[in-house]
Amino acid sequence: IRLALTLHGRKGLSVVARVALLDTRYREYQHACITTIQTTLNAGTIFVTLYPNFNISLEDPQIFQNMQIQLQITGAPQVGNTYVATLHHQMAYRVQNHVMTSLESQHSPSCIHIPRQIPREELLHESSVPIQSVDSSIYKRKD
Repeated sequence: IRLALTLHGRKGLSVVARVALLDTRYREYQHACITTIQTTLNAGTIFVTLYPNFNISLEDPQIFQNMQIQLQITGAPQVGNTYVATLHHQMAYRVQNHVMTSLESQHSPSCIHIPRQIPREELLHESSVPIQSVDSSIYKRKD
């Protein structure tokens, strides 16, 4: 998961951002929290790449809704109706194929990774619901 956080303001301000990546399949915060990051935004855009270690079924219809980002920005207060920062995010995943077998001598199960060539068409999936925004607005402010 890649994150980029950009402060809308001048550099050098003492602004702190706290970011938490959550797995919303869990009810309690202590189980849902995958990672937390605290950083300053006084030097410009912050880039973070996270490698969470968990498995999820690709057939899960809520796969993209299961991950949630919580963001808290403190310092240098601004007036209402302004955008303090912009958060960009990208989620990528790796597809693996596993098979369970049993050994002839011990009859104990073991997991053996069997690589196979996955065609590009299988890796790319079409979203059943297109991403659309119905909330568009234009703000005019006097200088």
